[in-house]
Amino acid sequence: MTTKPIILEDKDRFQNIIENYEVARPGYPAELYRDIIEFSAFHEGAKILEIGAGPGQATEYFVKSRYDITALEISEKQTQFLRNKFTRFRNFHCIDSMFENFVSTEGTYDLIFSATAFHWIEPAVGYPKAYKLLKKSGVMAVFWHLASIIEPETEMLRNIRDIYRTYAPELDDYISREKGEELHMLRIAQMQTEGLFHNPVTKTYCWDDEYSTERYLKLMNSYSDFHAISDDARKAILRQVAAYIDRNDGKITVPQEVRLYMVKKED
Repeated sequence: MTTKPIILEDKDRFQNIIENYEVARPGYPAELYRDIIEFSAFHEGAKILEIGAGPGQATEYFVKSRYDITALEISEKQTQFLRNKFTRFRNFHCIDSMFENFVSTEGTYDLIFSATAFHWIEPAVGYPKAYKLLKKSGVMAVFWHLASIIEPETEMLRNIRDIYRTYAPELDDYISREKGEELHMLRIAQMQTEGLFHNPVTKTYCWDDEYSTERYLKLMNSYSDFHAISDDARKAILRQVAAYIDRNDGKITVPQEVRLYMVKKED
């Protein structure tokens, strides 16, 4: 199952699977957050804007670190989920708005970041707007899971891919490792749209996640395009994948890879 630009119809579906997303998506390593903080070199009360917070996986680190964070999401259901999740934190704010429509004073934020979400926004719109909203020396940080869009590289994941191909070949839209590296270079170029940001810094984080059968099925159900296929096809895939993982001791190892891109607004 891949992560790709999500059209508005898909975003509406996404509202109904947010709980599976929180439980099953792999999240991000602590080292990534430390690298962002070190690169940003800002104070404890720094003002942060997050674009596309989802269920708040990446949000949580900054909220609990007591930064003043405003999270943008695109529906009342998602924003209410986030408000409930972080209800005891007065430093957390949530707004129901697309980034393209978000209104704020220029030069407000020390950090603007987006976790596996900035592909929803046209780079020619998103990066110049982020540049305007950042303070001088403010940081733009975007990061994505790469492993989820690359062709499966383990035997079990390749076998699961064959199950998808049988019932929903339209979901078999992985890219090659080579294409993944091309995407990496494209994202570096996109950060420098209109020549506003310069010299992005990139980092890569790799690890393995072990999933139980139940959690892996939740992972499958957390992708919006999986809910675009017929009920019969979805149920058949879930049934066959569950049986396959159960035959293999009820667990599956999923390699993870995250790419981080950071850049400063120069004085």
